Amino acid sequence: MPTWNTDRKIKAAFFDADGTMLSFTTHAMPASTRHALRELRDAGVKCFLATGRAPYQVDDIPIGDLEAFILFNGQFILNRYAVLYQEPVDRDDVATVVQQVHDGLYQAIFMEKDRSYLSGYNERVHSALDMAGISIPVDDIDQALDHDVYQMNVFLGPGETGVVRDATKHLKLTRWSPNFVDAFPISGGKARAVRRVLEMYDLKPEEAMCFGDGGNDLGMFDAVGTSIAMGNGNSEVKEMADFVTDGVDENGIWNACVRLGLIHGDLL
Repeated sequence: MPTWNTDRKIKAAFFDADGTMLSFTTHAMPASTRHALRELRDAGVKCFLATGRAPYQVDDIPIGDLEAFILFNGQFILNRYAVLYQEPVDRDDVATVVQQVHDGLYQAIFMEKDRSYLSGYNERVHSALDMAGISIPVDDIDQALDHDVYQMNVFLGPGETGVVRDATKHLKLTRWSPNFVDAFPISGGKARAVRRVLEMYDLKPEEAMCFGDGGNDLGMFDAVGTSIAMGNGNSEVKEMADFVTDGVDENGIWNACVRLGLIHGDLL
């Protein structure tokens, strides 16, 4: 297997979930990825999850091999012992999205710390949830007006998101699916979350690498010294990455770690 030359000493690794650690085909983590996480940990590399998912949506990821978890695209950071950082969406922006859903402009998912609920189903919603292999219950979205919401999934296609962007003041929108955008505080995102974690663990950006496949991962690429795009990632992610590995179902994470000289030996 050809090697990738880098003179950086890697001490930390950040991993996206969907399409990176988790397969869109099986909705599970490949055995090779589990093996790579254990090998990295044994080599002294601290591993972190960085996902748009909620705490209750990461059951398929082995938490024992991870130091901490960046969730809701950076709005909630925790380790196995404590919450390290949290920032909910501005209440006025939540109210705007709730009203636009009531006006019939789109469907949306509202993600709280302990649960998520959906305004209703349409073709985009069905496609997105089937792709991720998760289910979200339909519930009264007005409850979001009185609760802390850390992220919303707004089901609008490319070129349609101006209706949300123009009506809100404190939202950032990022896309990794053609069916929806993630909406969270403008001060958030994976880039800032990764920088926060690096500071918490006394690590330098050049000592970290990250893996991603979608548009919401691009910020991480600027926050670390070495960025790796998955072979199944979109073209923009591949263009921005330092390296492009194989797809998630083709042992992409394992192969990248071998090429970087971080782990050794054959995959059993």
